[in-house]
Amino acid sequence: MFAHRSILTSSRRLFSTATHTKKSKKLQTLLLGTACLTASYFGWEKYDAYTNNNKLSQDQYTPLGLIKKQQISPDSYLLRLEVKKEQNKEYPVPSCVYIKDDAIQVMRPYTPINQNPYLDGYMDLVIKKYQDGSVSRTLTSFTPHQHKVHIRGPMVEPECLYEPKSVDEVGMIAGGTGISPMYQLICRILENPDDQTTSVWLIYGNKTEKDILLRQELDQLQAKYNDRFRVKYVLEDPPSDAYERGYVTENMIRDMMLNKEKRKIYVCGPNRMLAAVCGERARDYSQGPVTGLLSELGFQSDEIWKFQ
Repeated sequence: MFAHRSILTSSRRLFSTATHTKKSKKLQTLLLGTACLTASYFGWEKYDAYTNNNKLSQDQYTPLGLIKKQQISPDSYLLRLEVKKEQNKEYPVPSCVYIKDDAIQVMRPYTPINQNPYLDGYMDLVIKKYQDGSVSRTLTSFTPHQHKVHIRGPMVEPECLYEPKSVDEVGMIAGGTGISPMYQLICRILENPDDQTTSVWLIYGNKTEKDILLRQELDQLQAKYNDRFRVKYVLEDPPSDAYERGYVTENMIRDMMLNKEKRKIYVCGPNRMLAAVCGERARDYSQGPVTGLLSELGFQSDEIWKFQ
Protein backbone atom coordinates (compact mmCIF):
# COMPACT_ATOMS: atom_id res chain seq x y z
CA MET A 1 0.00 0.00 0.00
CA PHE A 2 2.85 2.30 0.66
CA ALA A 3 6.50 2.53 -0.39
CA HIS A 4 9.35 0.73 1.38
CA ARG A 5 11.76 2.79 3.47
CA SER A 6 14.62 2.31 5.97
CA ILE A 7 14.86 4.20 9.27
CA LEU A 8 17.52 4.86 11.89
CA THR A 9 15.20 5.38 14.83
CA SER A 10 11.52 5.10 15.75
CA SER A 11 9.16 6.64 13.28
CA ARG A 12 5.62 7.54 12.59
CA ARG A 13 4.29 6.27 9.33
CA LEU A 14 2.25 9.25 8.34
CA PHE A 15 0.98 10.66 11.58
CA SER A 16 2.01 11.86 15.06
CA THR A 17 0.05 13.25 17.98
CA ALA A 18 2.99 14.41 20.08
CA THR A 19 4.20 18.03 20.35
CA HIS A 20 7.82 18.50 19.32
CA THR A 21 10.45 21.18 18.88
CA LYS A 22 11.19 22.41 15.38
CA LYS A 23 14.34 20.33 15.33
CA SER A 24 12.59 17.12 16.30
CA LYS A 25 9.80 17.81 13.81
CA LYS A 26 12.37 18.10 11.05
CA LEU A 27 14.03 14.85 12.09
CA GLN A 28 10.75 12.97 12.38
CA THR A 29 9.61 14.23 9.02
CA LEU A 30 12.83 12.85 7.57
CA LEU A 31 12.15 9.52 9.21
CA LEU A 32 8.47 9.16 8.37
CA GLY A 33 7.65 5.57 7.63
CA THR A 34 5.80 4.48 4.53
CA ALA A 35 4.42 1.17 3.47
CA CYS A 36 7.38 -0.82 4.62
CA LEU A 37 9.91 0.25 7.20
CA THR A 38 13.19 -1.59 7.74
CA ALA A 39 14.32 -0.76 11.27
CA SER A 40 17.99 -0.33 12.10
CA TYR A 41 19.53 -1.92 15.14
CA PHE A 42 19.20 1.06 17.45
CA GLY A 43 15.67 2.00 16.48
CA TRP A 44 14.61 -1.62 16.79
CA GLU A 45 16.08 -2.02 20.26
CA LYS A 46 14.34 1.12 21.52
CA TYR A 47 10.92 -0.28 20.64
CA ASP A 48 11.59 -3.92 21.44
CA ALA A 49 9.71 -3.63 24.75
CA TYR A 50 6.28 -5.17 25.01
CA THR A 51 3.11 -4.60 26.95
CA ASN A 52 0.88 -7.60 27.61
CA ASN A 53 -2.53 -6.20 28.47
CA ASN A 54 -4.03 -5.86 24.97
CA LYS A 55 -3.89 -2.07 25.43
CA LEU A 56 -2.61 -0.16 22.42
CA SER A 57 0.54 1.92 22.87
CA GLN A 58 2.56 4.24 20.64
CA ASP A 59 5.71 3.45 22.62
CA GLN A 60 5.57 -0.31 23.03
CA TYR A 61 4.48 -3.33 21.06
CA THR A 62 1.34 -5.05 22.28
CA PRO A 63 0.74 -8.74 21.42
CA LEU A 64 -2.88 -8.87 20.24
CA GLY A 65 -4.63 -12.19 19.83
CA LEU A 66 -5.89 -13.10 16.37
CA ILE A 67 -9.60 -13.91 16.77
CA LYS A 68 -10.75 -14.00 13.14
CA LYS A 69 -9.25 -14.52 9.69
CA GLN A 70 -11.29 -14.19 6.49
CA GLN A 71 -10.13 -14.32 2.87
CA ILE A 72 -11.71 -11.39 1.02
CA SER A 73 -9.93 -11.60 -2.35
CA PRO A 74 -7.60 -14.05 -4.11
CA ASP A 75 -4.59 -12.64 -2.26
CA SER A 76 -6.01 -10.54 0.61
CA TYR A 77 -7.32 -11.32 4.09
CA LEU A 78 -9.18 -9.54 6.84
CA LEU A 79 -7.58 -10.15 10.24
CA ARG A 80 -9.43 -9.28 13.44
CA LEU A 81 -7.28 -8.67 16.53
CA GLU A 82 -8.54 -8.43 20.10
CA VAL A 83 -8.02 -4.98 21.65
CA LYS A 84 -8.60 -3.78 25.20
CA LYS A 85 -11.84 -1.77 25.31
CA GLU A 86 -11.60 1.89 26.32
CA GLN A 87 -15.16 3.19 26.22
CA ASN A 88 -14.53 6.94 26.32
CA LYS A 89 -11.49 7.10 24.07
CA GLU A 90 -11.70 8.24 20.46
CA TYR A 91 -9.52 6.54 17.87
CA PRO A 92 -7.66 9.01 15.60
CA VAL A 93 -8.60 8.93 11.91
CA PRO A 94 -6.81 8.48 9.63
CA SER A 95 -4.06 6.57 11.41
CA CYS A 96 -2.06 3.37 11.20
CA VAL A 97 -0.34 0.80 13.39
CA TYR A 98 3.05 -0.84 13.02
CA ILE A 99 3.41 -4.61 12.88
CA LYS A 100 6.84 -6.15 13.16
CA ASP A 101 8.56 -9.36 12.18
CA ASP A 102 11.11 -10.27 14.85
CA ALA A 103 12.86 -12.78 12.61
CA ILE A 104 14.28 -10.16 10.24
CA GLN A 105 13.60 -6.97 12.23
CA VAL A 106 11.18 -5.39 9.77
CA MET A 107 8.17 -3.18 10.55
CA ARG A 108 5.17 -2.67 8.32
CA PRO A 109 2.37 -0.10 8.74
CA TYR A 110 -1.25 -1.11 8.28
CA THR A 111 -4.44 0.94 8.58
CA PRO A 112 -7.35 -0.44 10.64
CA ILE A 113 -10.61 -0.27 8.72
CA ASN A 114 -12.96 -0.10 11.71
CA GLN A 115 -13.50 3.40 13.05
CA ASN A 116 -12.89 2.89 16.76
CA PRO A 117 -11.00 -0.23 17.91
CA TYR A 118 -11.12 1.16 21.46
CA LEU A 119 -14.91 1.04 21.48
CA ASP A 120 -15.25 -2.14 19.41
CA GLY A 121 -12.76 -4.16 21.42
CA TYR A 122 -11.11 -5.36 18.22
CA MET A 123 -9.08 -4.11 15.26
CA ASP A 124 -9.76 -5.14 11.66
CA LEU A 125 -6.83 -5.09 9.24
CA VAL A 126 -6.78 -5.84 5.52
CA ILE A 127 -3.59 -7.69 4.62
CA LYS A 128 -2.52 -8.38 1.06
CA LYS A 129 -0.14 -11.31 0.72
CA TYR A 130 3.00 -10.51 -1.25
CA GLN A 131 5.33 -13.37 -2.15
CA ASP A 132 8.35 -11.20 -1.37
CA GLY A 133 6.79 -9.69 1.76
CA SER A 134 7.89 -11.44 4.95
CA VAL A 135 5.40 -9.69 7.23
CA SER A 136 2.38 -10.19 4.98
CA ARG A 137 3.27 -13.85 4.38
CA THR A 138 3.64 -14.42 8.11
CA LEU A 139 0.40 -12.66 9.01
CA THR A 140 -1.67 -14.47 6.41
CA SER A 141 -0.33 -17.82 7.63
CA PHE A 142 -1.54 -17.25 11.21
CA THR A 143 -4.38 -19.26 12.73
CA PRO A 144 -7.11 -17.63 14.87
CA HIS A 145 -6.83 -18.26 18.62
CA GLN A 146 -3.33 -19.68 18.14
CA HIS A 147 -1.24 -16.66 17.16
CA LYS A 148 -0.65 -13.11 18.36
CA VAL A 149 0.25 -10.07 16.28
CA HIS A 150 2.63 -7.47 17.71
CA ILE A 151 1.15 -3.98 17.29
CA ARG A 152 2.40 -0.45 18.04
CA GLY A 153 0.16 2.56 17.55
CA PRO A 154 -2.03 4.27 16.59
CA MET A 155 0.42 6.52 14.74
CA VAL A 156 -0.96 9.80 13.46
CA GLU A 157 0.10 13.06 11.83
CA PRO A 158 -1.84 16.19 12.87
CA GLU A 159 -1.97 17.74 9.40
CA CYS A 160 -3.95 14.77 8.14
CA LEU A 161 -6.42 14.24 10.98
CA TYR A 162 -10.10 14.56 10.15
CA GLU A 163 -11.92 17.58 11.56
CA PRO A 164 -15.70 17.70 11.10
CA LYS A 165 -16.91 20.36 8.64
CA SER A 166 -13.37 21.56 7.93
CA VAL A 167 -14.03 21.13 4.19
CA ASP A 168 -17.13 20.81 2.02
CA GLU A 169 -15.78 18.21 -0.41
CA VAL A 170 -13.47 15.25 0.20
CA GLY A 171 -12.14 13.45 -2.86
CA MET A 172 -10.24 10.17 -2.74
CA ILE A 173 -8.20 8.33 -5.35
CA ALA A 174 -7.04 4.87 -4.29
CA GLY A 175 -5.40 1.83 -5.82
CA GLY A 176 -5.36 -1.72 -4.42
CA THR A 177 -4.82 -1.88 -0.67
CA GLY A 178 -4.65 1.91 -0.67
CA ILE A 179 -8.36 1.67 0.07
CA SER A 180 -7.72 1.01 3.79
CA PRO A 181 -7.07 4.59 4.99
CA MET A 182 -9.76 5.82 2.63
CA TYR A 183 -12.39 3.46 4.00
CA GLN A 184 -11.47 4.40 7.56
CA LEU A 185 -11.90 8.08 6.72
CA ILE A 186 -15.07 7.61 4.64
CA CYS A 187 -16.82 5.88 7.54
CA ARG A 188 -15.71 8.52 10.04
CA ILE A 189 -17.06 11.35 7.87
CA LEU A 190 -20.36 9.79 6.81
CA GLU A 191 -21.26 8.33 10.20
CA ASN A 192 -20.33 11.39 12.25
CA PRO A 193 -23.54 12.99 13.63
CA ASP A 194 -21.70 16.31 13.89
CA ASP A 195 -20.87 16.34 10.18
CA GLN A 196 -23.91 15.99 7.95
CA THR A 197 -22.77 18.24 5.12
CA THR A 198 -19.36 17.03 3.90
CA SER A 199 -19.61 15.25 0.54
CA VAL A 200 -17.22 12.42 -0.34
CA TRP A 201 -16.27 10.78 -3.63
CA LEU A 202 -13.92 7.90 -4.35
CA ILE A 203 -12.16 6.68 -7.48
CA TYR A 204 -10.86 3.18 -6.78
CA GLY A 205 -8.58 1.38 -9.22
CA ASN A 206 -7.71 -2.33 -9.43
CA LYS A 207 -6.61 -4.90 -11.98
CA THR A 208 -9.72 -7.10 -11.99
CA GLU A 209 -13.15 -7.21 -10.39
CA LYS A 210 -11.97 -9.87 -7.92
CA ASP A 211 -9.27 -7.50 -6.65
CA ILE A 212 -11.76 -4.88 -5.42
CA LEU A 213 -11.42 -4.85 -1.63
CA LEU A 214 -14.33 -3.92 0.64
CA ARG A 215 -16.64 -3.79 -2.38
CA GLN A 216 -19.75 -4.78 -0.46
CA GLU A 217 -19.06 -2.27 2.31
CA LEU A 218 -18.44 0.56 -0.16
CA ASP A 219 -21.60 -0.20 -2.12
CA GLN A 220 -23.64 -0.28 1.09
CA LEU A 221 -22.28 3.12 2.11
CA GLN A 222 -23.10 4.54 -1.32
CA ALA A 223 -26.67 3.23 -1.08
CA LYS A 224 -27.12 4.57 2.45
CA TYR A 225 -25.53 7.98 1.84
CA ASN A 226 -26.33 8.39 -1.87
CA ASP A 227 -26.69 12.15 -1.47
CA ARG A 228 -23.19 12.50 0.01
CA PHE A 229 -21.04 9.61 -1.22
CA ARG A 230 -20.22 8.38 -4.73
CA VAL A 231 -17.74 5.73 -5.85
CA LYS A 232 -16.30 4.99 -9.28
CA TYR A 233 -14.50 1.67 -9.90
CA VAL A 234 -11.69 1.59 -12.46
CA LEU A 235 -10.36 -1.76 -13.72
CA GLU A 236 -7.55 -2.65 -16.09
CA ASP A 237 -9.66 -5.56 -17.33
CA PRO A 238 -13.35 -4.77 -16.67
CA PRO A 239 -15.96 -7.49 -17.30
CA SER A 240 -18.61 -4.97 -18.35
CA ASP A 241 -19.37 -1.33 -19.06
CA ALA A 242 -20.33 -0.87 -15.41
CA TYR A 243 -16.66 -0.10 -14.75
CA GLU A 244 -14.25 2.45 -16.12
CA ARG A 245 -11.46 0.85 -18.18
CA GLY A 246 -7.74 1.43 -17.80
CA TYR A 247 -6.22 3.94 -15.38
CA VAL A 248 -7.39 7.07 -13.61
CA THR A 249 -7.72 9.98 -16.04
CA GLU A 250 -8.29 13.71 -15.82
CA ASN A 251 -11.82 13.29 -17.17
CA MET A 252 -12.68 10.71 -14.49
CA ILE A 253 -11.59 13.11 -11.76
CA ARG A 254 -13.39 16.05 -13.33
CA ASP A 255 -16.56 13.96 -13.57
CA MET A 256 -16.47 13.26 -9.82
CA MET A 257 -15.52 16.76 -8.66
CA LEU A 258 -18.16 18.89 -7.00
CA ASN A 259 -16.15 22.11 -7.27
CA LYS A 260 -16.86 23.12 -3.69
CA GLU A 261 -14.95 26.09 -2.29
CA LYS A 262 -13.29 24.13 0.52
CA ARG A 263 -11.99 20.76 -0.66
CA LYS A 264 -9.40 18.12 0.17
CA ILE A 265 -8.11 15.28 -2.01
CA TYR A 266 -6.49 12.15 -0.56
CA VAL A 267 -4.41 9.82 -2.73
CA CYS A 268 -3.15 6.37 -1.77
CA GLY A 269 -1.80 3.56 -3.90
CA PRO A 270 1.25 2.26 -5.76
CA ASN A 271 4.04 4.73 -6.49
CA ARG A 272 3.27 4.61 -10.20
CA MET A 273 -0.27 5.74 -9.52
CA LEU A 274 0.86 8.50 -7.17
CA ALA A 275 3.31 9.77 -9.77
CA ALA A 276 0.59 9.99 -12.41
CA VAL A 277 -2.13 11.45 -10.20
CA CYS A 278 -0.36 13.93 -7.92
CA GLY A 279 3.37 13.20 -7.76
CA GLU A 280 5.16 11.02 -5.24
CA ARG A 281 6.27 12.21 -1.84
CA ALA A 282 9.68 13.88 -1.63
CA ARG A 283 12.80 11.96 -0.64
CA ASP A 284 12.66 13.47 2.84
CA TYR A 285 9.13 12.00 3.15
CA SER A 286 7.47 15.40 3.07
CA GLN A 287 4.46 15.80 0.77
CA GLY A 288 6.54 17.15 -2.10
CA PRO A 289 5.27 19.24 -5.01
CA VAL A 290 1.92 18.59 -6.65
CA THR A 291 2.27 17.33 -10.22
CA GLY A 292 0.33 15.01 -12.51
CA LEU A 293 -3.42 15.06 -13.08
CA LEU A 294 -4.34 17.01 -9.96
CA SER A 295 -1.87 19.76 -10.82
CA GLU A 296 -3.36 20.01 -14.31
CA LEU A 297 -6.80 20.35 -12.73
CA GLY A 298 -5.63 23.30 -10.65
CA PHE A 299 -5.32 21.74 -7.21
CA GLN A 300 -2.87 23.36 -4.79
CA SER A 301 -0.56 21.60 -2.34
CA ASP A 302 -2.69 22.49 0.68
CA GLU A 303 -5.67 20.75 -0.95
CA ILE A 304 -3.93 17.38 -1.37
CA TRP A 305 -2.67 14.72 1.02
CA LYS A 306 -0.49 11.89 -0.27
CA PHE A 307 -0.43 8.62 1.59
CA GLN A 308 2.48 6.40 0.62
